[in-house]
Amino acid sequence: MICGFVPLGYNALRTTLLKKERANIEKLFEPIKGMWKEKGISIVTNGWSDARRRPLINLIAVTESGLVVLKAFNCEGEYKDKFYIVGLIKDIIAEVGPQNMVQVITDNAPCASLQGCLLRANILMFFGPHVWFIL
Repeated sequence: MICGFVPLGYNALRTTLLKKERANIEKLFEPIKGMWKEKGISIVTNGWSDARRRPLINLIAVTESGLVVLKAFNCEGEYKDKFYIVGLIKDIIAEVGPQNMVQVITDNAPCASLQGCLLRANILMFFGPHVWFIL
């Protein structure tokens, strides 16, 4: 321990400092997000389980200037079918702006091809004429 150092309390760590750090990280990502309008982004979904075997889904924005983990969802207790995952993807697309989208890349889960069908069915309604690849 450092002599005379008093560590911050639990509440300060989870409120004030957490908000400051989030603002700092958002500021660091501004140059990457600024390129989204010029170059477009790919949304990548990634499903995995943590050390406690909880199912998680990451939604990541990928560009040539870097990647940003947009959201990570704890899907414990959820039925992870095509409708659930397409709902997550649609929410992220609305958040990043459909005009910035280039493609959506998913894993090879059995419901991935059905997700592609659902996304393509909705594309002309509100996503515009973008190129979409579902792997």
